[in-house]
Amino acid sequence: MLFHYFDRFLAEYEGRFEKEYGFFRPIIKEVVERYLDCGNPRCGFARIRCPDCRAEHLLMFSCRTRGFCPSCHAKRLEEWGEWVRETLLLDVPQRQVVFVIPKILRLFFKYNRRLLGELCRSALRSLTRYFEVLDGSELMPGVIAAIQTFGDRINLHPHLHFLVTEGGVDEAGAFHKIPRIDDSRLAELFGREVLRLLVGQGLLSPEWAERILSWRHTGFNVHSRVRAKTKTEAERVGKYMIRPLLSLGRRRTGGIPD
Repeated sequence: MLFHYFDRFLAEYEGRFEKEYGFFRPIIKEVVERYLDCGNPRCGFARIRCPDCRAEHLLMFSCRTRGFCPSCHAKRLEEWGEWVRETLLLDVPQRQVVFVIPKILRLFFKYNRRLLGELCRSALRSLTRYFEVLDGSELMPGVIAAIQTFGDRINLHPHLHFLVTEGGVDEAGAFHKIPRIDDSRLAELFGREVLRLLVGQGLLSPEWAERILSWRHTGFNVHSRVRAKTKTEAERVGKYMIRPLLSLGRRRTGGIPD
């Protein structure tokens, strides 16, 4: 098993990995240890007995770890998807909008995780601003936001997935539909919001912010091609947005040793 090496990883982290990945966060050890004990009878179980035939079954306690344990996350994902479809989603077309920042800026979010929340708010401001310019009035779209910090190769890649209604409600509560999103225009608004955030945090000089904006390819990108016409389709998109770092199938077949 891959996690048989976890104790060695803990012992060698400071010398081998701290310089590149930053200080070791205690939550990592807590999550991994909970995952290793998932389904372990020594960590507790429930005895289930049929009142009629008296047959018994032992149900091992799960770790209930979100995002890391493939089994527990899959169960929570199904429950969350049903709740979103039944109670949260509006019966209007939705789009998945992905916000990407340039590689040169990712380092700021590597060591300061609190900035990820501000990054999310920057994307929301750029989106509502875009809707306002397009419609000519203040609109509030329906948004489900997911922050992802990893890429397909499990590399550092902080980016955002939004499930967004194709329009928004005005102050009177009336829904206004918008046409197709112009990704390049929204990316420009998003880039300005993020650079304003980093300058305000003292992480980037105004001169560097202007220099990045002057580049032909700034590295800020927005993708909104995925469209969901029904609540069921929107639920599938939402579940994809909060997929775990590693699926159980990928651990077994994706080149990651057990």
